Amino acid sequence: MSGRTRALFLDWGGTLALTRDNRTVMDAEGRPVLMPRVGARLAVERPRFGACFIVSNQARISRGEISEAEVLRRFRWANEQLGRPFGDWRLCPHGDEHHCACRKPRPGMFLDLARAWDVDLAGSTHVGDSSKDRDAAAAAGIGTFLWAREFFRW
Repeated sequence: MSGRTRALFLDWGGTLALTRDNRTVMDAEGRPVLMPRVGARLAVERPRFGACFIVSNQARISRGEISEAEVLRRFRWANEQLGRPFGDWRLCPHGDEHHCACRKPRPGMFLDLARAWDVDLAGSTHVGDSSKDRDAAAAAGIGTFLWAREFFRW
């Protein structure tokens, strides 16, 4: 739809940040370890989109393993490190057993950002590393899904 914002949506774990056992790998200073070529690739691709967002399942919050504040601190740190490409983000703190509307593969996080930012979902792209990411993009009506390994050329 003309005049609406095309957005680039990115998953967090395994896409932007390195993970092991579904946990973000941290460096000695307590900062997330970013995946290879994330900064360089975003510098090239981000200008093609009117907006850029992180969308991330974070079930460890509901299990009491990490706080929402800590996850958001990590997102903010990455945003600063990468030159502030992200205008906003959404996380789902629930596990699969909660059957919420926001947990990927459901489209809730995408739809919420689309309403808030007037996003043209059909003209947008989601980059992720799992079938849940791919399925969530399809459920939200996002026009293009790219595997992180292809987008970042790993």
